[in-house]
Amino acid sequence: MATHREYSGFHIDTVGRVVRKTLLNECVTLPVAAAATWLSQESSAATLGKVLEFAATLGLNLTPAIVSRIARVALCLGGAGFLLSANRLLNKWSANNFTRSTPGEWSHWEREIVVVTGGSSGIGQNIVKGLLARNPRTTIVILDFAPLSWTPAAGTLGRTLHYYQADLSRPDVIRDVCARVRAEVGHPTVLINNAGLGRGYTVMEGAYADVEVTFKTNLIAPFLLCKEFLPDMVKNNHGHIVSICSMSAVVPPPEMVDYAASKAGIQSLYEGLALELKYRHDAPRVRLTNCLFNFIQTPLLTSAGQERPLQPQFFAPLLHVETVSEAIVNGIYSGYGNIIYLPGLMRYITMLRAGPEWLFRVAVARGTAQMKVSFKGRQQIDKTGGLAPK
Repeated sequence: MATHREYSGFHIDTVGRVVRKTLLNECVTLPVAAAATWLSQESSAATLGKVLEFAATLGLNLTPAIVSRIARVALCLGGAGFLLSANRLLNKWSANNFTRSTPGEWSHWEREIVVVTGGSSGIGQNIVKGLLARNPRTTIVILDFAPLSWTPAAGTLGRTLHYYQADLSRPDVIRDVCARVRAEVGHPTVLINNAGLGRGYTVMEGAYADVEVTFKTNLIAPFLLCKEFLPDMVKNNHGHIVSICSMSAVVPPPEMVDYAASKAGIQSLYEGLALELKYRHDAPRVRLTNCLFNFIQTPLLTSAGQERPLQPQFFAPLLHVETVSEAIVNGIYSGYGNIIYLPGLMRYITMLRAGPEWLFRVAVARGTAQMKVSFKGRQQIDKTGGLAPK
């Protein structure tokens, strides 16, 4: 869920969190329902009378009919809360092939090797810092075309923290750098496919190279990195792959269609790979996490001269990088795969996709088009179609 950082801390996720812990908390409402039901029985008339007298001293005008109504309402709320909890558990276990991690499997992070693409800045940088804050002895490998924009702790670079400059839009570079990582650091157990780019053109605008570099970096690179690092994870039935998807895969905004299409491919990669790991490779404990995020606060994202897209911030707050990275780190440390929706409302937007097409277009897609999102990629492309240094 979104946090205190977004929209001064008051948004749909804040309200949802309060409601879930009170009215839709079955641990609260079901006991209330049971107590009110018991009081409504003829055998409890004496106790009910005492309760009504005590309520009167508090200024509450309770009657037997009101107590009976409280029982029915509390039972409905408790039942709804129970169904939400059951749904959450079923989602978790189905996403993890109904398999538990072995005792202590994810307790010793100094033994894990984590690859973070795009870890030089932004979300990737915060993921790396979050992992190191949890356990400074975790071995982390950063793959990025850009140089590090932050200074690692003294003595860590080249020991527990490794940086490899790599243009992930080039398959030959990916093959070479992955071979170096295995030879110089070891076989990764966690892969976070975070690196991505967008060019900010309509389908008619931009050059061939703009489309090609977007798909190569956002979609082909994650596929190839999985091919490089999955075999050892499958061999040991241990690993975790995190895919940074986007709500644009569900609702593609104008001027970001190539980006959205590449993220829709990431969604298919997540879903199809989950089936392959269980039914083709017999590796059900290789965990997968998919991240469906709303727009994230960045200087590259604007709208009609504004600092952020023109969308209702209460229902769809612009996310902070720290919120996103915290959710990813917490998910990895749980030892289980998941689908992370931020803000939580995005889960229900995704459900609307399966509803009537006209409803989705009118209620969701048209609103996205009216946000007038402006996204201008910061990367430069060289004459060969790859990324060029600034």
